[in-house]
Amino acid sequence: MKNLSFTLSLIFVLFFTSNASAQEALQQKFENMLENTETYERYKVIPRTDLNTFWSEVTDTLNQKQRKIQQLQSETQDAKALAQQARAELSDVQSKLDESLKLNDTIYFVGIPFSKVGYHIMVWVIIIALAVLAVIAYFMFIRSNSVTTRTRREHEALQAEFEEHKTKARETQVKLKRELQTAVNQLNERRS
Repeated sequence: MKNLSFTLSLIFVLFFTSNASAQEALQQKFENMLENTETYERYKVIPRTDLNTFWSEVTDTLNQKQRKIQQLQSETQDAKALAQQARAELSDVQSKLDESLKLNDTIYFVGIPFSKVGYHIMVWVIIIALAVLAVIAYFMFIRSNSVTTRTRREHEALQAEFEEHKTKARETQVKLKRELQTAVNQLNERRS
């Protein structure tokens, strides 16, 4: 009888830790069962049919709780598997996103990959270098043009001076030829 009371107390404690509504229902039935029992000396006498009924209800409740626990464990496992799958998918999506961002941030110039910032810096360096070269070429053209213009003027002046010298030399030569001819004529006249 003591073992039965101890077992019932243990079952009562187990149910006390489970669901409150089922616990209250079992506790109410247990209290009703104790109130409807007879007392023999200091012991309560509980009919076996009441104990069997109570035990079947306890077993049903335990089975129901066990099924609920198994269902919750299954749902927990499913949720863990789903969370793991979601983490794997997230990792895959993150790696694809990183790859896409890297590809989106890369510009190929003459077959060489550059980041967008590097590409913009390179383009601006090329533009500035071309602008500097254009300015240098412009000033070289201006200088060359002025040198060419000055050289042409000097050449034309030298050409004019040469033509003048040529004309004077011709006149001098003609004059000398005339004088020579005059001298030759005079010498021939004197000889004759």
